[in-house]
Amino acid sequence: MIHNLRTFRRRSKKRSIMARILLADDDPTILGFVQMVLESKGYQVLIARNGSEALDVFFGETPDLVLLDVMMPQVNGMDVCQRIRAAAPLVPIIFLTAKQQLQDMVSGFDSGADDYITKPFNRHELLARVQAAVRRVDALRRQRHGTGPIIDIEGLLVDTGTHVARLGGQQLVLSRTEFKLLQTFCEFAGQVLERDFLLQQVWGYKVVGQSRTVDNFVGRVRRKLQQALEAAGAEHPHIETIYGLGYRLVTSTSGEIKPDKPA
Repeated sequence: MIHNLRTFRRRSKKRSIMARILLADDDPTILGFVQMVLESKGYQVLIARNGSEALDVFFGETPDLVLLDVMMPQVNGMDVCQRIRAAAPLVPIIFLTAKQQLQDMVSGFDSGADDYITKPFNRHELLARVQAAVRRVDALRRQRHGTGPIIDIEGLLVDTGTHVARLGGQQLVLSRTEFKLLQTFCEFAGQVLERDFLLQQVWGYKVVGQSRTVDNFVGRVRRKLQQALEAAGAEHPHIETIYGLGYRLVTSTSGEIKPDKPA
């Protein structure tokens, strides 16, 4: 079975409108626009105008979500992201930046970001990303009050309650988004998942032209899973690219798929 958006049943759109959002940017025009958009939807916005101030506000106010410019004075956005991520692994971090090259996006994800919005952007795209991130945080908080099921795929143990994945006794070091992506692959093990479907399942939105976000995160999870497989001396499960379709988690019982490869 191939999973796309037509096979996905939308979850509830309920969100916490009182989420506290740290907005860090040295451009007063961007600050004013984003603050206006977020406050119009009921969010509380905490402002920082440079990287040092962003760190002070984050550790002093503990916001629910961070919107972060990359090129800021005093401390750049990448360093801010790394410091926040080291202290708060589950807080969503979204970059707002004029940098549009693929390597810039990869660097942003490597520093610990969950999402990446390139300037200029419109209010609808901004709100879609923020609302999706807030929904994920709300769901995670509800889940952590209880114990979620443990998914076992041929020795790959994915604990949805603690957000810990292990293979052969080794814990995979995963960000919140990487864990959710691996969990989705496990929930649909052996089935082909299209990029749009993964965007909706993991990030909670569909935005045209964001397939590179999926590809980058799949690559990161695949490498970490492969390292654990090699350490355990195992072959399955692993993530496979199905050209022209998407990705799937391959198990020892998965059938072979042979789509036409691009010329």
